[in-house]
Amino acid sequence: MFWKFKRRWSGVMWKNQLFYFSAVIVFFLFVNVFLFQRNFASLEAENNVDPGGTISKLNYDRAEVTKTRQVFQERNTRHNLRYMFENKLRKLLDIMESNLEHTATYGSNENEIPFEKYFSDRLLYCDDILNITDMTYMASGWTKAVYKGTFKGSPVAIKTVDVKGQEVTTCVEAGSSQTACYIKAAKKIVKEIVVLQAIAGENILKVLGFCLPRNADDNLWVAMVTELGEAVDLIKLLQMSWEDRLKVCLDITKIINYMSKTSYGSMSMNDFRRQQFVLINGTLKLSDVDDTGFEDPSCVVKADCDVTFSSANFSQRTRCIHNKCVDYNEKRNVYNAGRHFVTFLLPHGAPPNLQPIIEKVVDGYNDLTMTSQQLLKLMNDIVTSYKTGSYLNRTKSDHDHSKYSVLHESDLPGLYDYRCRLSLSIASCTISVYDEHEAEDVCNNEEQCEGFVMTKHITWSGRRLVHLKNGTGKPAYNADTTLYIRQR
Repeated sequence: MFWKFKRRWSGVMWKNQLFYFSAVIVFFLFVNVFLFQRNFASLEAENNVDPGGTISKLNYDRAEVTKTRQVFQERNTRHNLRYMFENKLRKLLDIMESNLEHTATYGSNENEIPFEKYFSDRLLYCDDILNITDMTYMASGWTKAVYKGTFKGSPVAIKTVDVKGQEVTTCVEAGSSQTACYIKAAKKIVKEIVVLQAIAGENILKVLGFCLPRNADDNLWVAMVTELGEAVDLIKLLQMSWEDRLKVCLDITKIINYMSKTSYGSMSMNDFRRQQFVLINGTLKLSDVDDTGFEDPSCVVKADCDVTFSSANFSQRTRCIHNKCVDYNEKRNVYNAGRHFVTFLLPHGAPPNLQPIIEKVVDGYNDLTMTSQQLLKLMNDIVTSYKTGSYLNRTKSDHDHSKYSVLHESDLPGLYDYRCRLSLSIASCTISVYDEHEAEDVCNNEEQCEGFVMTKHITWSGRRLVHLKNGTGKPAYNADTTLYIRQR
């Protein structure tokens, strides 16, 4: 009987132990599932970290993913464009070298290359360049000589290799052949052909055509034909009216802003000088680009990104991100543009009410405290204020009682002209004004002024030209002018 009781007790204990172990297993399974879900949630959160390192919500994360995708698409687009740019450059260099050296391995003759694909805007070819008339030497530099001529009644400029220039002469003296030295110099012109067409824009010199020699015995030279511009020199800039200098400062700001965001990358100018620009109908244009690049410098340590200007004993550090000095080229271009143009052209002779904003622009250039985009905004604000006359800060009662008599359709041609400090003309006192009231204010402040002639001629900013007079005789008829005579 004892053994029966012991067997029954053992069976009950076995069942209890089985139940206990089952409960423990279920508990551990539950804990593991809970921990797994928790860890999985944290892993998902890690995947939702944005580039700044902060945990994002799902909708914000999707926006970041979209933004990141756009960044990569822009990089791919820029890479593809740069590849096309380099392909064009290689193609032209290949044609030039193979034709000149009679070593056409994989080159193409100029007549066989599909120029419509590579240079769709090309308007002039070699035979056209031979028909340019009135060729006159203009200037030369280290590598190139520049001529001006006439093509179908329009003025053009022709850039070609200066065979007597320092580049070729130094190369020949070093022992290289004349052909090899010519090719070395001509590569810079070929690069300019491609670069100027790649970055074509409002303030970029337009390439009308080019020519590559067909063989070494060809009378044709490597040549590029562009629109004809006027050289930019310091004396000419200082002799300009303030309004024209404002246009130059606006244009150079547009240029450096455009260079900071080209489709090929941030553009650098390794030799930034006024000689690299020309004036065409009052518009400043970039013309010399043979010593340029399209990528910010590489960096390993922060010190690699110091932008140094030894001539001014000034430097500023940019950020080193992904082994690139971000904004390096832009800062260098901003500082040089300020030094060669804005800081001495913009303040002198400016209207007093515009001086505060002009000081901000000058400080932004000198101290590199603004981006080119911020500087362009301020320059546009100055131009808008000047165009609209808002800088005059007038009240309604300022000109309620005019002290001038008005003679419509009247003029004093060639009479009573005198020279004044801010004149647009050497022979007379000619200025631009927003309206007749501003002209009255100017005349009132001129001791010699006895009246002025308001014309219908408009400047680039939309302002009217007036001629101040130091006397008032018998007026002549002119349907396009109005004479204002000061009442003493």
